[in-house]
Amino acid sequence: MVTIFQPQQQSSASLTRYTAFQRRCGVHKGANLVRPTTPCLRVTNILPVRNNSIQYQKLIFLSTMAVLWWSFNLAILTNPALSQTSIAVSKKEKPTSKPTLAPNLSPLPSTFNSENPPPESYSPAEFNYDDSKQFKVYRLNTGDGVNISVPKFSEFNTITNLDEEGNVVIPILGRIALAGLSLTEAEQKISYELGTRFIQLQPEVLVSLTTPRPANVTVLGEVLKPGFYSFVSGSPLTSALLAAGGTTNDADLRSIIVRRPLIDGSVLEEKIDFYTPLINSQSFPNFYLQGGDTIIVSQLEVGKDRNYDRSLIAQTTLSQQTINVRVLVPSNTGTAFRNLVLPNGSTFIDAIASLPPDDNLLVDNQVALLRFDPEKGGIVTQTLNTKEVIHGNIAQNIPLRNEDVIVVSRTLLGKIYNAFNVITQPIRSFFGFRAFFDSFLD
Repeated sequence: MVTIFQPQQQSSASLTRYTAFQRRCGVHKGANLVRPTTPCLRVTNILPVRNNSIQYQKLIFLSTMAVLWWSFNLAILTNPALSQTSIAVSKKEKPTSKPTLAPNLSPLPSTFNSENPPPESYSPAEFNYDDSKQFKVYRLNTGDGVNISVPKFSEFNTITNLDEEGNVVIPILGRIALAGLSLTEAEQKISYELGTRFIQLQPEVLVSLTTPRPANVTVLGEVLKPGFYSFVSGSPLTSALLAAGGTTNDADLRSIIVRRPLIDGSVLEEKIDFYTPLINSQSFPNFYLQGGDTIIVSQLEVGKDRNYDRSLIAQTTLSQQTINVRVLVPSNTGTAFRNLVLPNGSTFIDAIASLPPDDNLLVDNQVALLRFDPEKGGIVTQTLNTKEVIHGNIAQNIPLRNEDVIVVSRTLLGKIYNAFNVITQPIRSFFGFRAFFDSFLD
């Protein structure tokens, strides 16, 4: 609501404008105050707002045009058109110089050659079998007798044996499997079972071996009598070699392999060297047998016997103690056969000394030695002179081996060669070599 006062002292121009205002707004004449009508109030209130709106629109229009003009100058006028060619501003190129090495630095090495070979790839160190501790651990199995003691709880103490399934029966606790465990592992397992099922804390448990099971082992390879043997558990490895009749002349004592199966199906393997202690006059490695062990005596490979002293090994207790040498001599009734049992390591002169003085071997100067050579896979022949051996010719005094055959008389040797040509199957083993002479004598 607007209250309009009549002006008391105004100029003629003001009065004229006021009168026009009264007419436009419909105000009654007189000196009293009047209330303007609604249309007059709407007109007087809207006019200033419309004037301000026009000014704002002009301001926005001018600002927009200014921004567009600035963008036009920046994007179009400053960049060259497609038909124009830009003028490249020349830049001063810096002179390039080759890098020089410092005086104290050496140049890079040249390509690898014979004098400067490339570095070899990394090869891990060979496993040291002597450091293996698994073979020194005794593992329980069927037949072992154990003493189980719980110091603070005597009701669990017992002396029992592992049954065929590898279990033991402990009072109150019941049946516990101990097969494949060491004594320490058995103590830990029993303590855990007691602490879990009966006692609040895991008690101290002591397990000791009272009666070890027999050590049933298998001996294979270059031994005189390979097969199965039974020993007291904890026996040394040398006992197995001696029980098998000792090693043959072709055995490699540097490589004796022992394999031991575990309860989980895995197999431990250790390589033992007996040759080095013999050469250096040292004691043998401490290796003890357990049930299930397999011992394999390796064969001396071709080319690796240069530094291997067979004569020394033949005189030791590890090798077979005796050798069998066959002697074939002619007689009035046919062919005489003699089997000489000589100490291992004997030579040709030892065979001559074991014969009677009137033997044909001492009369005939030309004899032949037949031997099966596994390296060549066949029979080799060497001619020997008895008289030269007696007079001390070392070259003719060769060492003898097991299953050697000495043939006296060239006529008899010719018959043997004819028999070789008759047979259809070649001789490739000691068994075939022995079987041939057995059939020849028959």
